[in-house]
Amino acid sequence: MKDFCREKIYLLLLLAGLSISVHAQNGNPLQFLRNVSQSMRINPATQNNTEKLVVGLPAISGTAINWTANFGPEYMNFAKLSEFYHSLNEPADAFTTAEVPLLFLSLGKETKTFSFSISDKLVSTSSFDHEILNFLAQGTLPYYGNNLDFGPVSFYAQYYREIAVAYSSEIRKGVRIGMRPKLLFNKFYYNFEDVNFTLKTLPEEEILQLIPKGKYTIAGPVKVEYQEKNDRISTTTDIKPGDYFLKPKNMGAAIDLGIVYNISEQTELSLSLSDLGITSIKNKAYEIGFTEALDYSKYRLYQSTDSLSAAYRDPLNALSAFGDSVPYITTIQAIARSRIEPLPVKLNVAMKYRFPNNLGIGFSNHLTYYQNRTENYFSGFIHAQIGNKLEAVGTLSLYKLEKIMPGIGFSYTGNWIQYFLSTNNIMDLVRPTSAKNLNLCFGVNFLFSTG
Repeated sequence: MKDFCREKIYLLLLLAGLSISVHAQNGNPLQFLRNVSQSMRINPATQNNTEKLVVGLPAISGTAINWTANFGPEYMNFAKLSEFYHSLNEPADAFTTAEVPLLFLSLGKETKTFSFSISDKLVSTSSFDHEILNFLAQGTLPYYGNNLDFGPVSFYAQYYREIAVAYSSEIRKGVRIGMRPKLLFNKFYYNFEDVNFTLKTLPEEEILQLIPKGKYTIAGPVKVEYQEKNDRISTTTDIKPGDYFLKPKNMGAAIDLGIVYNISEQTELSLSLSDLGITSIKNKAYEIGFTEALDYSKYRLYQSTDSLSAAYRDPLNALSAFGDSVPYITTIQAIARSRIEPLPVKLNVAMKYRFPNNLGIGFSNHLTYYQNRTENYFSGFIHAQIGNKLEAVGTLSLYKLEKIMPGIGFSYTGNWIQYFLSTNNIMDLVRPTSAKNLNLCFGVNFLFSTG
């Protein structure tokens, strides 16, 4: 009776914690596959179920992709701009993360687990006024005589390398803690921040002006400089061998923390906080600002709707021409002080009840806070150990209180090799080009006896 009351109290505390208004990145079922050492990504307190040495090789040991947007990737096609515009009817918004492992090692001994990993990670966000799609689809000709404001356009991308060492230990019976300190090496950074585009007609001059206002920042293996002779900004690649490896510049640090508490022999409560950290931007970093408008003469306007009519220009070519003009209407300044860039901070809470027949049920909430984004995945799950080699989990996730998504995950563990696959949305996995919410993780591990 005492254990029953204690479990009820923990359940109420957990539900209260889930009411916090923060944001979610994904609800990938990988966290429930305890036979897979990569589940430590979600909670570093998770321990290996095997005492073999787990070795993961580049790209095949847990590549993970997350896509959350109000449009599908199929619309990222210039041939579908008009269709994209009419289907969106609201500002576009997308959040993408990806992780590609370069090396993964994990070893469990009794009540302790050690792991070491090197991986490349990408974080990207984008948002823009959907009316810009209509402008790109139609061209400048239909807009002559109008004065319009398209609103802000933002695109952010950060690509960095992560080196992490994780340690998990049982500090007392039923309580395991873990931590994963990380060193981060920023490889590329791009921040096109709230650039506003305005169309203005000057009838006396017979000109349509496209006026960009704002600035953007770029950092990485590039060289940006002002060419006085041509009165333009020049951007060229400047890749050196050290840029690919662990160059000690634009560095950062982060840490993952986790705890797993067995309330009773059947009930487990886990809590983790991941990617609490920052990267920095200074080396080869430049701030570029727009200073002038682009003028389109009345007699040089173009349309992009009818390829057989006069003054036709393909939307992609028109956008390329705009890009070619940007170096002539911008100024450049090297960044003098380091800029601090936070990582997507994730909070994961889960509770599981194990039945005697290798079956378990529970729920979890995987949350993140990043750039004021509001997302939330709450998942119920059922987990089964089928024999000694096969492990499976099914999930049902509620996304932002508006969408229900079925997910699945499984792992097969042989004597020397292990396969695993998990996704939080089976429906969008079947048709990935139109997916709006999809998280996918897959990999192969090699197992070596250490005894």
